[in-house]
Amino acid sequence: MPSTESLESLAPGSKRSRSTTAGTLGVTPRSRARARQQECQSARTRLDGAGEADGCKKMKLGGSSQRVSPERSKKGKSILEHSQDSLSWVDDDYEYDYDDDDGSSAVSSPIRVPYKPEEHNCDSELAKIYREFCQKINRQHGLPTLLDDQPPNCLVDDPTLLHIREPARKMVLRVAQFVVGISSSIDGKPLARSSGFWIDFDNESRTGTVVTTALLIRTKHPSQDPWFCKDRYACDAKVNVDLRGYTTVEGDLLYYQKHYNLAFLRIRVDQSVQLPSYSDNVKCAQDIFELGRDERCELLINHGRVEYSNPTKYERHHHMYIQGPQRDRMFDKGGPVIDLDGKVVGMIGSCSRGSFIPSSILLKCFHLWRNFWHIPRPHLGLKFNAISLLNPAHVEQILVVCGIDEGLIVREVSGDSPAEKCGIRIGDVIECLNGKSISTTVELENMLLSIIEKSGDGLNSDLYLKIQVYCTRRNVRRVKVLTVNVSEDGEYCVPYCMPLPAGCVVTRPSTPPHRVSPGQNSVT
Repeated sequence: MPSTESLESLAPGSKRSRSTTAGTLGVTPRSRARARQQECQSARTRLDGAGEADGCKKMKLGGSSQRVSPERSKKGKSILEHSQDSLSWVDDDYEYDYDDDDGSSAVSSPIRVPYKPEEHNCDSELAKIYREFCQKINRQHGLPTLLDDQPPNCLVDDPTLLHIREPARKMVLRVAQFVVGISSSIDGKPLARSSGFWIDFDNESRTGTVVTTALLIRTKHPSQDPWFCKDRYACDAKVNVDLRGYTTVEGDLLYYQKHYNLAFLRIRVDQSVQLPSYSDNVKCAQDIFELGRDERCELLINHGRVEYSNPTKYERHHHMYIQGPQRDRMFDKGGPVIDLDGKVVGMIGSCSRGSFIPSSILLKCFHLWRNFWHIPRPHLGLKFNAISLLNPAHVEQILVVCGIDEGLIVREVSGDSPAEKCGIRIGDVIECLNGKSISTTVELENMLLSIIEKSGDGLNSDLYLKIQVYCTRRNVRRVKVLTVNVSEDGEYCVPYCMPLPAGCVVTRPSTPPHRVSPGQNSVT
């Protein structure tokens, strides 16, 4: 060890010691375990030798030879107090290491605090012993039983969960077995990180499938509106999966779906895998937990309640929402959302606010992918809001004027789409699809996927849907046959823009078009 190294920087509690400990708190590869044990054994040998030189005797303790100071043999306790910069210790609390290299169960020598030498005397034998002591203390701080640097945990930090803390703790530890952390990279440069969970496993081939979010391989996100379908994905990205026990394996990307932002990975492991159970019975205000793994593969646990809400114009229709503290879901997107019974009720979604894809939609996507190796979906070219999720005062107005209190209000119609051509306009209400009433956008998504399950693959083909529309402008109901395209791409829904006359230049107003101030024009 360099003689110029400062002993102050090695002392436990100093800045250097804390940084060393912080490094130990990260993910420690198993390959370093044996080298660490050998280093401990070497340091212990030197410390024992130094102790005997200082007049310490050896006695049998639990079947092994241990060094005991003369003061302890007389008093049973000794307190060593050095200068203000030195360390003090009480000999009553022993802390032991265990060496398993030779299979022996012998207890190692306890950690003894040596005298702290002067700064200028760094080449002395006492200085070397002190350095080894500091290294041993730092290794001790890295023991899993002594780690203090843990990610935030609602089961510890949230006092409102005291009534469910114990059952939730046991449930989370059981469910955590199928939660994994995933990272992606392109040409060695990190791309993204997410979480995921196992959905199937073959014990004979030791190969299974993990589902996660397709945001893991997204390379470009030029628009906040997913209905523009401008995101780009790298299907050749390298994917690594972090399993429990700090094991990392490489995953193969099998398929990704742009509309639901789902990705499926194939992984081969030697360990056993626990698969989740599912529940599609999700109720408003139900307690749920979001699980994931951070960059160190440590478990992330967050609590929330199911919230029924309409999507914004920048959100897809297949999300349910999570009422809870605002937070950054940088690492746990793609992780499971579970109920108090430990069943998966959804997967953490990609919305800016807390959201998840309910398991009713997930299971249909799994089934379609297993059968057809892709996930086709009918594209309507429409955006909706559910009447039942509006302000009750607003619902009353609709009920009084139109005589309806359920259905999907058309908020946007894609230009030149089949829906626009068959006469569907903004403000109309879709009441039924193929004879079945609709109350929420999640119900609509389930219906569309069920139709594909029954009709077969039909990728890139036309599908005929019978819809009942309430035309608010004429106060009449119409049954229309809508011809839609079946695709696995993201659904495109953008209003049609009239072409500009020759010579006109578009200037963006300082306020939205519906709030244009008098005398201000959007086209000059």
